[in-house]
This record gives sequence, structure tokens and C-alpha cells, in this order.
Amino acid sequence: MKTSEIVALFKEKGLKATPQRIAVYKFLAENRIHPDVETVYNRVSKDNPSFSKTTVYNCLQALAQCKLIIPVKIDADKIRYDAGVEFHGHFRCEKCGQIYDFDCGDQDVKGMEGFDIRQKDVYYSGICKHCNVKFN
Repeated sequence: MKTSEIVALFKEKGLKATPQRIAVYKFLAENRIHPDVETVYNRVSKDNPSFSKTTVYNCLQALAQCKLIIPVKIDADKIRYDAGVEFHGHFRCEKCGQIYDFDCGDQDVKGMEGFDIRQKDVYYSGICKHCNVKFN
């Protein structure tokens, strides 16, 4: 993704386009691996040694607040981040820990009339097809 595209996207969302935010968003948009803060920090600090983990955390918070990324809370001990903000589900493999995206359509849920739904999350877990072949 080009920096000019990211800057335009930030402008559309009313978010100041700092070099740190651009670097973090660019990494997430180009690496759809559902990384946690530590992984994002390790990757972006290679090209930006002045970045601190706090800087990365603050960038992630700002991007999530503007709905440019979504937090994925599929792990009990850490939050992961996804630049794919369209509604979709996540599957976490219990063997390898990999997280996969899947299309789940726009789920119509009965019994929620009158509720103000602000976020929908669909999480599945089990054994991925790669581990199923490897371990069976």
C-alpha cells in the first residue's frame, strides 16, 4: 500500500498522518497475520529504531479508535490486530496458534431487537487443515 493512499485514508477518517502511524498501518495492511503489539513493535522498529513499544501501542489505539483496524480478542492473554475491517470471522488453531480469516456473511441474530450493537465478533477454534494433515 502506498504512503499517499494511507495519508488519504487517514485524512478521510480525520486522523493525523504521523510517520509512526503510517508505518504501523502499512505493516498491518501488508501483513495480514493478526499480530499482537510485540510483533508489530519488533517488525516496525527494524526500519524505525527510534520507535518505542509505547509509540506502537498508541498508534494501534488511534487506528482502532478511527476504525482503520480492529482488535481481535481471540487469545485470552493478548490482543491481536487486523487491518481487514469488513465483517468477517476468525479461526484460531489450537495446535499452531495461527489465526485465519473467514467470510461469515452478515449474521442476522434474533432476540437483539432494541439493543445498540456496536461490535460483532465471530470466533471459532479447533485444528486447522494444515495441522489436521500433519498430526493425523
